[in-house]
Amino acid sequence: MRRVALILVLMASAPALAGTGQRASERMPEGAYFRHFSADGVMHLNRTLTPDAIRSGYQLLDEHGRILEDVEGVNLNDEEARKMRLERARQAREDKELLRMYAGPEDAVRARDRKIDALNLSISYEENSLAQLQMKLDEEIAVAARNERAGREVPEVVQQAIERLKRQIEMTEEKLQEFEIDIDAAKKEFAPIIQRLKEIENAES
Repeated sequence: MRRVALILVLMASAPALAGTGQRASERMPEGAYFRHFSADGVMHLNRTLTPDAIRSGYQLLDEHGRILEDVEGVNLNDEEARKMRLERARQAREDKELLRMYAGPEDAVRARDRKIDALNLSISYEENSLAQLQMKLDEEIAVAARNERAGREVPEVVQQAIERLKRQIEMTEEKLQEFEIDIDAAKKEFAPIIQRLKEIENAES
């Protein structure tokens, strides 16, 4: 029968353990603690994650003793295992942040669609502006053509208007291209977010 040693210790050296591959301690709920068994069968309960717990494997328990996380042991000298643990810790942090921002994949889809809808609205506005600018340019070009047919010089004010309108049209077309690029970027930005949220949802179901 396993002996039990209750060792609830707040170690001042806890930050130094961050490099050992721990992950659960980085997001420990209030009152949570770690449980692991040493080779001689003694159960240890600690507020911080110790190297012995990492080697033997441990469980993260909440203040009521319920298991929040069950982690297999790993040889601290095994670089590949350490990297895998660090990668899991990174993924866990990213997942936590995703779940803070989005309730689920559907929520992320709605956020993406809102962003794209806003960009499409801007596109519609710029397209209307472009049509008006093109109409004004056609009118100024028609005035210039009438003067040329009549053998008169094109008034300077007309020439300036034509150049100004051409610049405005060019700027508006650039804006439209940028909005299209932003829409593609939004789709690419949300694609992995939605996919990861689906994976999290499926793992919890």
